[in-house]
Amino acid sequence: MKKSLLSIAVLLVASRAFAAPDFPDGKWWKRPRVAAEIGLSPEQTREIESVFIRSRGKLIDLKADLEKRQGELQDLIEDQSADRDDVAERIDRVENARAELQKARALMLLDMKRLLRQEQWERLKRLQEETRRALAERRQRFREQEQMERRRMRGQPPDRPIQRQRPPERAPEKRPGSVENRQR
Repeated sequence: MKKSLLSIAVLLVASRAFAAPDFPDGKWWKRPRVAAEIGLSPEQTREIESVFIRSRGKLIDLKADLEKRQGELQDLIEDQSADRDDVAERIDRVENARAELQKARALMLLDMKRLLRQEQWERLKRLQEETRRALAERRQRFREQEQMERRRMRGQPPDRPIQRQRPPERAPEKRPGSVENRQR
């Protein structure tokens, strides 16, 4: 059962990693810096907001449905007597709900994209990539600072790699009837 739990967790995390790539996050059209940098007109801003408002109710309902299905799956997984076929069916329900949510989001973003000129869309994608890169760099610096702090707490110099304490190696157990135990 533990292997199936791990498999399900990996499946759910992996499916999120591939959700709606290359689309801007949040209400990007309302950010003054973004709007100015891509040359968004007030009319475009109003039209994009209108697309968002038309889509918002459906997105909320689909997200709630996904969360409900995830909860049902989690409850079933925690049930020791859960049937494998029932779990598989619940996984399908979760993934179908996720797909419906991503489809609605992607169509909304497509409608928004159609309101932009090609050069505006290209600038928006470039800004998004720059933002993601800057965030990744900040995360990396934070990890490095954490690692240096752990080294300091262990009394190790900050420029040397952390040397993990390995548990002592155990001799392999000899099982009755194994080749090692047979007398010649």
